Amino acid sequence: MSAAAEVPASRVAGSRVAVSARLVRAEVMKIRTTRAWWLFVGGFAALTALAALFGWASHHAELYPPSDLTNEADALAQAAADRTPAGAAALAASMMTSGQALLVLVTLLLGVHVVTSEYAARTMTSTFLVTPRRELVIGAKLVTAAAFGVGLWAIATVVDGVVTPVFLAAQHLPGAALGSSEVMRAVVMGLLAYVLWALFGLGLGAVLRNPVVAAVAAIAIYAGGFVVAELVAHLLNYAFHASWLLGLAVLAPAEASNVMIASGRAFQGAPPWWAGALVLVAYGVVLAGLGVAVIRRQDVS
Repeated sequence: MSAAAEVPASRVAGSRVAVSARLVRAEVMKIRTTRAWWLFVGGFAALTALAALFGWASHHAELYPPSDLTNEADALAQAAADRTPAGAAALAASMMTSGQALLVLVTLLLGVHVVTSEYAARTMTSTFLVTPRRELVIGAKLVTAAAFGVGLWAIATVVDGVVTPVFLAAQHLPGAALGSSEVMRAVVMGLLAYVLWALFGLGLGAVLRNPVVAAVAAIAIYAGGFVVAELVAHLLNYAFHASWLLGLAVLAPAEASNVMIASGRAFQGAPPWWAGALVLVAYGVVLAGLGVAVIRRQDVS
């Protein structure tokens, strides 16, 4: 009796997996067949290359400071510190995550696009008619958004992985720095950041629906939240003369993202990297969960 019951159960589970896989492929195809997809990928790749070049120039200037600086002694001390094993590892980690503070914004907007494009094209209704079980559709969208986040992270990591060893060799820094735990942590935390920002965007897009409104809100939350959090933290520090209050800036999602990948402290009073990771995870889970709840309960037309 139980053996006979197990066969249908396994078939049902297998059928559900097959349907979910087809839905994910369909979600990916919906995005890949639009012009916006190529704008996202092309723009992201171009920004990644520019960020790597900017990081190269910035760190080169740090390693070889000009002699006419007013704080020449400090600059020379920093250059010497950068040539230690720990300093070289920090530079390698920075190069391997070049421009991520800006690149995750592209990921956020792509996550928004995953869901708002369907509302704009009025295809959400037909999607639910074909697959009435909304949880399967929602799951497919979550997987798709996360997969796009992984894809963009992979593009950035490949570009940075090509540029960084050349940078280390050109600056006469040890190539072993690229394999340090500091670099590995920054790269892995970068992967987490890309996935969370994609899910953040998906949830925001599901709540707001309108592509323009959702995109503007995403940029405002990212950039505006960063500015407001920094301003409030500095005002509190000025009022109460407690430097730990500067760490409250990590409550802004953009700042949390920076903290989680930073080598050492991202800014004065910044909490450790794991605090930034926890804050960003919380934002990603809450926004994605809110988006799921809205899609499950809201009528579509």
